[in-house]
Formats: sequence, C-alpha cells, structure tokens
Amino acid sequence: MRIFRRILCVINCHFAAHGDAVARRNADFEYVYHNLTFSPMTAGVNTVAAGVSSAVQKFKILNVRRGPDIEAEKEILAAGAASEVLPELAEADMLIWFGDLNYRLDDISYDEAKNYMARKHLDTLLRKDQLRGEMKAGHVFQGMREANIKFPPTYKFDRGQVGLQGYDSSEKKRVPAWCDRVIFRDNRNGTSTQCKLTCPVVASVTWYDACMDVKDSDHKPVRCMFSVDIACVDERIRRREFGDILCFNKETKALLEEYNRIPDTVVSTNNIVLQDSDSSVLRITNTCKRNKAIFEVLCGSEAFVNSAQRYGISIRSYSVRGCFGFPRWLQVRPASGVIGPGEIVEISVYHEDFYIEEEYVDGTPQNWWCEDERDKVVILLVSVRGNGSNAIKQHQIRLSHDYTSRVQSPCKDENNKIQTNTLQRANFQLSNCSSNPAPDLHFDNVMNRDTNQDI
Repeated sequence: MRIFRRILCVINCHFAAHGDAVARRNADFEYVYHNLTFSPMTAGVNTVAAGVSSAVQKFKILNVRRGPDIEAEKEILAAGAASEVLPELAEADMLIWFGDLNYRLDDISYDEAKNYMARKHLDTLLRKDQLRGEMKAGHVFQGMREANIKFPPTYKFDRGQVGLQGYDSSEKKRVPAWCDRVIFRDNRNGTSTQCKLTCPVVASVTWYDACMDVKDSDHKPVRCMFSVDIACVDERIRRREFGDILCFNKETKALLEEYNRIPDTVVSTNNIVLQDSDSSVLRITNTCKRNKAIFEVLCGSEAFVNSAQRYGISIRSYSVRGCFGFPRWLQVRPASGVIGPGEIVEISVYHEDFYIEEEYVDGTPQNWWCEDERDKVVILLVSVRGNGSNAIKQHQIRLSHDYTSRVQSPCKDENNKIQTNTLQRANFQLSNCSSNPAPDLHFDNVMNRDTNQDI
C-alpha cells in the first residue's frame, strides 16, 4: 500500500515445520524475500474479483509442494540470482512480516518448558528461541526486529483447551514454542527515532500479545499494533518554494531562459510553385551557433482554384486540414528533423499525380478514375522549437501547383473551333443479358463552343 507516497508492505507466510528444519525455514525466507514481486492490478475480471496480485499466484506452489527439489531450487535462487538484483521488497519503506514461521525452542524438553512457564521465566525460554538466535547471527530477517515478547508460547495446544494447561497432551508432547510471530522494519538505519524526509517512516510497537482465549486451533494467534510516523511533503509549500527559486534565483532563471530559447532560423523562400512533377528544395538555416533547432513541416490549409482564380484567391477560400496531414498529391521529405547549430537542412517538395474516383469534380462531369486537373494551393507551416522548449516559432510558406500550365495549346480549325473527342455517356448501353453482343462505343466529334453548356 502507498501512504503519502511511502510504500508499506505486509506479508503473511507459513514456513517449514519440525524442530530440526531451521535451515529450511531460513531458505523459505530467502526465497520469498528475493523473488516476491508485485505487478499492477490488471483489468481482468478474475483478478479484480479475487483481489490478489500475481505474486500470490506465483507462490501458491510453496504451500502445495515441498521436498528436496523445491528446497534446492530456493537455495540456488537465494544464493545466486538474488545477489545480482535488488529485491523488490527492499524498496518498501516499511515491511511487516508475520505468520506461522514455525521456529521452535532448542535444547529443552516438554516438561522443562512447562516448568519455566509455570514460574513465568519466559526470558529463559526466549534464550533458547531459534528465531532470535538466527536473527542475531544474521541468517534470516536481516535488518528487521521484533517487539519484546511478554506472552507464553503459542504452540502447540489441544483444540478446545484454554490456558497454560492446554498444551499438547498427546504422545508426542511437542515442546511449546513461539511459532507465530510478527517481524518488521522501517526506514531507521541507526538509533535515531526522529521522523524526517531522510528517514520518512518510523514505526514503534504499542501492543504485542497473544489471544490465549482462542481454542479453535492448535495455535494461539498473536496481534500487534503499530504507531507509525510518516514524513510527507506539503505540496502547496513545495510549489511555492519551487516558484520562488524559478523567479528569484538568478542562476536558475538564466539557465531556464537559455533552455527555453528558440533558435533563430531562416527559410529560403515563402512561395513555392510546382509544375508537372518537378520538385523544389526548401532550405531551413539554423543561424544559432549554440543550440539545436527541431523543425516540423505541417499542412495548415488547402484550396482548389480554377484558371480565373489563380491570381485572386483569398485566404478565406482555404479549408483547414487540421490533423489530416499533407494532401495526397503533395510529398514533403523530410517532414521533421533536427538542425545542428549553424547547419542547413534541405527539404524536397514535389507533386505526385493521383486519380480520383469521382464522377463530378466541382460540378463538372469526369470520366471514372479521372486525373485531378485542378490547380491546388496549400499553406505550409514550418514549426521550429528549441531542444528543451515547447514554445514554437512558425514560418508560413505558400505552395501552389499549376495544372493548367502543363496543358498544351489545342489546335484550332479554319473556323477557330476547338476539336475534342469526348465519350458520350448516352451512347453507352448496357446489355440485358449475357448472350447479347456488347454494344459498339461511338466517339463523336463534338464542338466545344464558348458557352455555358456542359459537355
């Protein structure tokens, strides 16, 4: 969990049983500590409904399969791969580890343990506790600690029995032990208990006890209450202080101004005329001698004009393209890039023929898959910004393609009438069935007079 941007992690585990399995219990800890990872919750229904992370699924096998294979695997992972990468659990500001850790008492019999408990000599029993000995030797739970134990051993009891007389009365007479524990650590590295930004999480135990009245299990559960101090940053004060640094610190202010400066650039022309499939070269010069310039060429607007409008088109007749990019007939290479200090970049601009699937273009009937014969005009926007700034400067370039200039002058007959060949759609007849022969296609000479009649 995250509280004030600090990571608090709680882990519940069940380690290997039996009194002589100290090494296996230590290996259980090493394996979980170095291999447990937490992934963000996915949008899957099963995961959200279960409320578990992938880490839970990954370690279910530990509670199902035990034996030499899994123990050897854990020892190898703990000794090898764990030392190469910092464990994810090490990133937690506070770690609480609890559960049936199964550590027992060494070198004591059942009757001796009960005798010490009857006389309330718990300190003598704690000196024989395996977990405390392993932690002191640095074999397990390194850097973690436990509160003082002031309750009797929590294992093993006869079910349904309450009090100290309820310890195991079977033939095995298992030696009482503190199997159920709560171990924790915070950000403290030394004896200092002061909570501050360099030591943001400081925890102390206010209550550590066992529920001796519970009789539904052969264990008595333990409970622990923490008092946790967490250092947090007041974002309002932080923003105010940061603003004061930006506004009044001369060195920082000069550095930001230099960082946000837009390099001066010059374009070779602000008017490009394309004819046929010729290409034109647009040059952008970075006149700044210190900083790089980042450029991007965009198409701001586009218009189609006829011969009468070629020289009188107004900006109001342009249509904004927005995010639609360049029109299909226009190619710009490269459309973006970086210009070094004092360097020049050359951009190739050329027209690419294409055909349109429209029967009418500007009200004039066309043949299917006809060539786009309209004059075109676009406004190119060359945006320039600095290497570390979002502010931009723009150069506007008018680019036009004159289709009418590529049409050859038609021949005139003796009556000064223009002869053209046009396919008459009225002469094209579809057959009613597949057995009919295909009709003839007639091409007539049509006089294209200077009238308003459509042909």
